Amino acid sequence: MFKNKNTDFKITVLTVLIPVIMQFIFIRYMSYSVDKVDYGNFVLLQTLIAGLSAILLQIPGQAFDRFFNKAKDKVSFVNEFRTILILINFISFFIILLYGFIMDKFSNEILFIALIYFILLNNYVMNQKVFLLNLDRKKYFYLKLFEAFSKFIAPILSYIYFQSLESLLLGIIVGYILSYGLLVSFLKKYPYKLMINMQNIKKYFLYSYPILFVSIFTWGISFSDRYFIDYYLSTKDVAIYALLAMVAGVGQIIGQVYFLLTEPKIYKKYEEDAVGTFQEIKGYLIKLVLIFIVIGITAIFIPREIYTILLEKNIIFDEYYFSTFIILLIAIFANILHIAHHMYLKLIERLDILAYILGIAFLINLIGNTFIDKYGIIMAAISTLVSYLSILFMQIIFMKRFNTMENTENVKKNI
Repeated sequence: MFKNKNTDFKITVLTVLIPVIMQFIFIRYMSYSVDKVDYGNFVLLQTLIAGLSAILLQIPGQAFDRFFNKAKDKVSFVNEFRTILILINFISFFIILLYGFIMDKFSNEILFIALIYFILLNNYVMNQKVFLLNLDRKKYFYLKLFEAFSKFIAPILSYIYFQSLESLLLGIIVGYILSYGLLVSFLKKYPYKLMINMQNIKKYFLYSYPILFVSIFTWGISFSDRYFIDYYLSTKDVAIYALLAMVAGVGQIIGQVYFLLTEPKIYKKYEEDAVGTFQEIKGYLIKLVLIFIVIGITAIFIPREIYTILLEKNIIFDEYYFSTFIILLIAIFANILHIAHHMYLKLIERLDILAYILGIAFLINLIGNTFIDKYGIIMAAISTLVSYLSILFMQIIFMKRFNTMENTENVKKNI
């Protein structure tokens, strides 16, 4: 039994680590070998795909996670969501069509490729959840490995030969087609069939729709600045900002490890000792802050030559860009902290409060991004940082008020 747990842990670590290594290769190649205009436009299209996922996939994705283990007939359950994805693909066609009409930046061919990319992505992501929720970590590892290849290595191989924006997208599509072949071979026990159950669809929607707003606001805070940069500055600036953000985003590894190790413990302990769990979360948050302080100081003072492994020298040795990078790194830490902190809101079942808080932070972010015209991409980084800090600040205020009200209620009961 101990051996199996140890194996699962190793597979989980590799599931995170190997895609990160592929991402490093991707960042290096995009920084040194891809035309900045091509990569900037690629980032804008990736941002569109992320937005479509935030709008269209959150409701079915959350419902799938929540109800999978409750379903008695899992084949029918999975096919219900496959059928829902057909509707989502149909809706995405009109959204991309509208996007092309409003932006007037990309050709119809590129938008069509983006549509195919989104369709492959959402079907792959949804179906691979089967293995994660079944705790089939080995198959899930292979699927994540193929997915990382599709996102990070396949576009490089395609660009080497064709040197165009289209080739970056087509590389991803070819990668996902190969990955989908592996996925289908794993899903032999789940044969495809159209399945419509309106009662279940209503149940899924009522459960998941609040998270839609959380997802949209999160996407807005994390990605909308790319479009502001493209509007106020240039597509080349989008590419540089995205590269800096991707390198800073490596800090997310700390968050992935943190949530992997702590969330299961927190959920389990909360059922036994709510007060003790809250104190434990506080201890975790303090440790995270200390870790981030150490990493932040290290990031500032280590020789910049180390960064040239991933980024061009003329980017990382530019004081303006380096300052932007450091702000983005701190923003990543603030993002991890507020996500770790909103575990409190999950435990007391007040995700509605999180939606309001994120809505306010999103407005702050939008206002801050309007100053990109005057101050450049560093303002996009500052806006992101301020937004994440405001989320954390508002969550802390709410929890203090909640704890005060709880203590008052307990006193009244004891009188």
